[in-house]
Amino acid sequence: MKFGIYNEIQASPGANYKQRYDEALRSVELGDALGYDVFMTLEHHFFPTFSISVNPLAFFAAAAQRTRNIRFRAMCHTLPVHNPLVLAGEIAQCDHLTDGRLEVGVGRGHGWLFDPASVPMADSIGLYEESLEILQRAWSNERFSFEGKHYKVRDVQVVPKPLQPSLKIFQTGTSARVFGDAARKGWGVFVGAASPPMFAEAVHTYANTCKEVGNAPHVGLVVPAFLAADEATAHREAERAMMQSYRNLAVPQASINSEETKARLREGGFHFYAGGFLNQLNDYTYDYVIKNDIAFVGTPTQFVDWLARFRRQYYDFQELAVMGDFGGLEEWQIARTLTLFAREVMPALR
Repeated sequence: MKFGIYNEIQASPGANYKQRYDEALRSVELGDALGYDVFMTLEHHFFPTFSISVNPLAFFAAAAQRTRNIRFRAMCHTLPVHNPLVLAGEIAQCDHLTDGRLEVGVGRGHGWLFDPASVPMADSIGLYEESLEILQRAWSNERFSFEGKHYKVRDVQVVPKPLQPSLKIFQTGTSARVFGDAARKGWGVFVGAASPPMFAEAVHTYANTCKEVGNAPHVGLVVPAFLAADEATAHREAERAMMQSYRNLAVPQASINSEETKARLREGGFHFYAGGFLNQLNDYTYDYVIKNDIAFVGTPTQFVDWLARFRRQYYDFQELAVMGDFGGLEEWQIARTLTLFAREVMPALR
């Protein structure tokens, strides 16, 4: 079992952005000292309550100067909004700056990012697929050419090459088809921070395909969690921030709720977003979140028992990442969750 920290770096209304980055950097330092395997954040633009992690590579390069062992992974680079030739070199440079501790998460990104980024939703699948192919060729070939609908590359040398001989790639999302492709390629997948049944079909497809082709599965699970020494304290301290977190995450969905936008989302293959799922976050109650295993609040011992039931009821996983920073929690509360997880949960699962 591998263990990680996932931090969206949310900026609740009124938050100080510099303070949020500094807090996140200190959490990486703490995670490194506590023996976590990987730190993850996402790439996200335009909607600060959801995340101000607009450049995870810059964050990783800064964090690497403060740490020795912990690895770094973006979940995920939003490929369609980048020039893949430029991004390939930026990722490779970050691998050097992190002393070869970088891993790469890839995906199309959230449906609400495309209009602000001036990228046609209808092109998102093609852009994603071509970008992914270009990234891999750029890292493995001294020079290469590529002929696609969106990109036409003529004998280009992308520099630098990654420090590591091979960058480990992870896929995120909810698509069984995409997860099946990841299994065939020997990649890892990452899910979570939402209702577990949403990902069950994709994870089962991934696991079954790995078995069929003989690749070892690597399913990562993100769990929003708040830990304390006693259950009553945990619930008392967690509720306000947890509900603020879901209000934060619901904000960008409002930008894509029009029928015209939903039609373009469906055309671009963003059926999840066209369905308006994240509108439900505004209606979440604390009891609903806890009872439906969307997040965990309690003691470390209870968390271990909860995880055992989770694996039996939904799907298994090989990596577990705790999301302990959400909704404007105090930094000491975040540190307490990360410390209790490392000292009492991780040893029970190894």
